[in-house]
Amino acid sequence: MKQIVGQRRDNGLKQFRLRSLVCIEHTHHFPSKSLRVVSCTVMILGLVLLWSETATAQQLQNNLQKRKAQLEVDKLELEVKELRNEWSSWLTGIVGLLAGFTGTAASIWVARLTRYGELDQSVHDKRIELYPKLVKATAPLAIYFPSTHSSTSSIGPKECREMGQAMSKWYFEDGGLFLSKEAQDAYFKLARALTRASLAGDLRVPTFTQDAQDISKEKVDEYRKALDPNELDKIEMWNFGITGSESNSPAYRFRDFVFLQRLSSILRTELSEDLRSRRRPTKKKY
Repeated sequence: MKQIVGQRRDNGLKQFRLRSLVCIEHTHHFPSKSLRVVSCTVMILGLVLLWSETATAQQLQNNLQKRKAQLEVDKLELEVKELRNEWSSWLTGIVGLLAGFTGTAASIWVARLTRYGELDQSVHDKRIELYPKLVKATAPLAIYFPSTHSSTSSIGPKECREMGQAMSKWYFEDGGLFLSKEAQDAYFKLARALTRASLAGDLRVPTFTQDAQDISKEKVDEYRKALDPNELDKIEMWNFGITGSESNSPAYRFRDFVFLQRLSSILRTELSEDLRSRRRPTKKKY
């Protein structure tokens, strides 16, 4: 484009020079006034024509530059639009993938919670059915009206053996699989203590109805405090049938009963926690 404009400029200059020479020659050969006017007019017209061609070429070049710049801008806008469309399609795909993954994970989570909830409910129902049988097996250790066949004491080695056998039967035939970890630990502690008590020659326990006045929940709690708390937690170290130097104190005269009754109470507490049976129902506001 620059070459074309340059060629036109050179051609215009050449024509202007030729016309100037012609005018000068004419002026020498025809020195009349009118001829000189004509010559000047021709020169002016040549200059105007040359300026017009130059301006036209310059305007054409400017228009081409503007057109080129506009084309570059349009190209950039098109590329940006394509990038936006491509990113939008990618973003739509990613969002769809995430939505699908989230929906699937939520479905699995809800299904798992539902399955766990159903399992928890079925275990709870089974515990309600079986736990009372285990509590019944520990009835000889009751504080009030213990169910024993002995007429001289609340519980002896024979009753401990029968109680341990009943608990073992319940564990392996019915409810052993439904005990929580805490309840299972309490069960084994009582079972082990009953095993050792059944092998003892004699037990330090109250006699009913002779010692009924000395056996109540409050008094048994006092007897527990009077005994060494470290010994109460050591089943293997407990010496059944031995009273010690303070044999006249009820706490020491009934020490074996207090020891076994404490373990049975802990077991019942853990069973009730499994069942949540000692919680009051939520009061409804009307």
